[in-house]
Amino acid sequence: MDMFEFKARRPSGEVVSGKLNAANEAAVVSYIREQGMYATQIKKEIPKKKAAHIPFLKQKITLYDIAMFCRQFATLVGAGVSLVGAIEIMIEQTTNQRFKEIIQKVGDDVRKGLQLSAALAGFPDVFPILMVHMIEAGEAGGMLETVLYRLAEQYEKDYRLNAKLKSAMVYPAVVIAVAVIVVTIILTFVMPTFVGLFKSMNVQLPWPTLFVMSISSFLVNYWWVILSFIGLIIVVYKEALKKKEFRMWRDGFYLSIPVLGVLYNKIIIARFASTFASLSRSGVPILSALTIVSKATGSLQAEEVFKAARVNVQKGRGLSVPMEQSKLFPPLVVNMVAIGEETGSLDHMLDKISEFYSAEVDDMMGRLQALLDPFLIVILGVVVGFIAVAMLLPMFDIITKVGRA
Repeated sequence: MDMFEFKARRPSGEVVSGKLNAANEAAVVSYIREQGMYATQIKKEIPKKKAAHIPFLKQKITLYDIAMFCRQFATLVGAGVSLVGAIEIMIEQTTNQRFKEIIQKVGDDVRKGLQLSAALAGFPDVFPILMVHMIEAGEAGGMLETVLYRLAEQYEKDYRLNAKLKSAMVYPAVVIAVAVIVVTIILTFVMPTFVGLFKSMNVQLPWPTLFVMSISSFLVNYWWVILSFIGLIIVVYKEALKKKEFRMWRDGFYLSIPVLGVLYNKIIIARFASTFASLSRSGVPILSALTIVSKATGSLQAEEVFKAARVNVQKGRGLSVPMEQSKLFPPLVVNMVAIGEETGSLDHMLDKISEFYSAEVDDMMGRLQALLDPFLIVILGVVVGFIAVAMLLPMFDIITKVGRA
């Protein structure tokens, strides 16, 4: 299959241009005729020479890309543009080259007669299962535009939450990195110089100086042990992540951390409520919705809860019982879900839960950042100050001896 650029004219005289992946020029002409137009120019696109494949330079498709795809697609579909036409416009507008190629392949599948949801399902690493199932429900219910707008809102909300979490971690990460670099430079390059001076002056060293000197000596002579140990920890951690038991323990550990565990729990609840509400409102069957939600929370403990809830629903029971038994969800959430089930307004209740806990997450992250920033500066000051005092104490001793002499 080759890529062809074409120009065509509608019966009204309007000129249309575009691109089409086809076997030959005849196939392009046939496609243009099917659209009620006649071809004025067809040109085979000369493929550009591909750069060497370097995995870490490969463009990443972000949550923001997916959100923009859904919003723009919804706008085009709402304006009456056909699926194939909307996909072609999306190909032109997308700047991410990797995403552009995937959208092109999705367009090829749609032209062959596949449903949009089935075409997207062929790229599970790019298009989340939530998106595929909601679009499938939208196609079946004749509400594709509405579903696409809901997906856009869902992914924009997730993107903003992730951006806030990353933003909240940037400053502490920078402070910690600077502290480690500064302390390492002092202990590795500056301290050995003073050690030689102290030894030559035959000064009796106080315990802070001896302590810092021992750390400095270890860093200088056994730096390879430290790097090897860090590498070993990374390898062991990656291997442990392959085991479900470790991931369950890790989730439990995260939830047990004071303050941060509470924040993590609120994030899980906000994601659960927002995702489940979107699925429920779009007409996705509840059993399928529970399967999707279990993966969307990012917590293995929550995933186990929703697996139990799925079994409960299959037996004709409600969601609230396994949620209450798990202790992962507070009484407020459990009661609101139970009321939603009883009154048939579950999606409305889930929206309220999502709004409440999203606001709680924002507020808590703001307060944590306000407390964490000065705390880290104080810690950095104490560490650097201790090293400075350890270096200066013997200097005072030397000055005193010189003064007496």
